Amino acid sequence: MKRRRDLRLLLAALLLLLLMPAWLFWSSRSAQKRREVALSGVPRFPAPNQPVRRKPFPLSRPSPPPPPATPALRHDAIESLVLSPGSGAMLIHLNALFNTPLFDKLRECEPDVFSTLAQMGGELGIDVMRDVDRLVTLPGGEAISGFFEGKPVAERMAGDGAQHEQYRGADIFASSNGRCTAQLGNLILRSGYAGDCRDLIDRALSPTPKGAQEQLYGDVYFRSDLAPFRAENAPPQLRALLDGLQGATLRANVWDEVAVELSADPQPGRSVQDLAQMARAAIALAKGQIDEDEVELQALADLASVSVRGDKLQIELALPARDLFDRLHLPCPGRDGGQR
Repeated sequence: MKRRRDLRLLLAALLLLLLMPAWLFWSSRSAQKRREVALSGVPRFPAPNQPVRRKPFPLSRPSPPPPPATPALRHDAIESLVLSPGSGAMLIHLNALFNTPLFDKLRECEPDVFSTLAQMGGELGIDVMRDVDRLVTLPGGEAISGFFEGKPVAERMAGDGAQHEQYRGADIFASSNGRCTAQLGNLILRSGYAGDCRDLIDRALSPTPKGAQEQLYGDVYFRSDLAPFRAENAPPQLRALLDGLQGATLRANVWDEVAVELSADPQPGRSVQDLAQMARAAIALAKGQIDEDEVELQALADLASVSVRGDKLQIELALPARDLFDRLHLPCPGRDGGQR
């Protein structure tokens, strides 16, 4: 009996030894497959002269042709607005985001929001999903470009009883609540105060800076002095890094995941090399908090890079937008039966 028991134990041990390599091979292949799936959803990192996934829209009223001897100057009202002086400008290529898996996820989770948007668009005489191109937010207001020529969009947005005036070819409608809405061909401008619409129009009609297209690349562009992000409760490593920067420009491409490029300017007297070391330490700390079984997050974290380009700090990150709702525990009532 003892020999039989010993024989069974020996056979079990041999079987275990044979299965261990197979299990390790299978688990490594499974993790590799998960890494490949995660990385397949990362778009290219933003780069100058990169084509944007968007339909062509008429962006301004056609101007009379210039004399043959005078070359036509390129003008884009949206680009003029974004690159006008000041901090906090954001440009979103809505038309590009409408065609991404991430947007499909948002639409799945918030069907009531998109139903309301469709209804509002119908009241304005536009199809939000087809007629809207780019959105700009500024400290002094916002602007939307799209296919609006010949449609009284601004007038309908202002509502009944709005006072009407014209300024530099634009129609301005001042609502009773003090807010103004202006329309300049295919451009809609809104501000919290009636007088500010003139300022927005002036900025939209100002000459577009040379090299604008080389600056405004990516599905999302955001320029900030970082003041809103210097919270007292921020992690010490992140707060120390932010305190060493006087401003940053973020560009992002969106697909299943989000590829982010951050270009930051050091504070006067601060070493960009020292800040790069701090950024690497902050990224290493974040990577160290990812569990080993979170293969997809580990794969995205491995794409993170920090470099110095001239006098600027350059950071590239891939963010897990596909799992945004689950990882951050964001509500998805459209999927979860209305549970928030």
